[in-house]
Amino acid sequence: MNISRFDPVVLVVEDQGLLRMTAVSIMEDAGFETIEAKNAEEALILLRRYPDILVVFTDIDLNAEKDGIWLAEQINKEWPKIDVIVTSAYPRPRSYNPDNVIAYYEKPYTEKDLINQIQKAVFGSRRLVAPLPSS
Repeated sequence: MNISRFDPVVLVVEDQGLLRMTAVSIMEDAGFETIEAKNAEEALILLRRYPDILVVFTDIDLNAEKDGIWLAEQINKEWPKIDVIVTSAYPRPRSYNPDNVIAYYEKPYTEKDLINQIQKAVFGSRRLVAPLPSS
C-alpha cells in the first residue's frame, strides 16, 4: 500500500469482512486513506508499521480473546495521540471510557455521523502542533 504522508489515514478493525469492507468504502468515498485489520493483534502490527495512522475505527466484539476494548487501551498506552472510534451492536458499557475513545456508535451507525466524527478527529485541536502563522 502506497500511503501519502499527507493523506489522513484511518485504521478499520472489524472481524466481519462485509462490515469491514462497508466501513472502508464509506471512508474512502469521503477521501480518507484506509488500512484494514480483522483483529486487535493485526491492528497493533499495522499501527507499528504505518506511523501516519491518525484514527482507529474498531468494533468491540472482534470474536477473539483480545477485543476492541483491549485494543483501545493498548493504543492509549503506546500512541496516546491516536483517536479511537468504537462501534458495537450493543449499548456502550458503562465502565468503559479510555481517554482516547472519542466516540461510540451503536450499530447500525450512519455514514454522515461516522465521517463527521473522523473529520473532527483528523482535523481537530489534538492535531495542531503550532498556531497558524498570521498574514
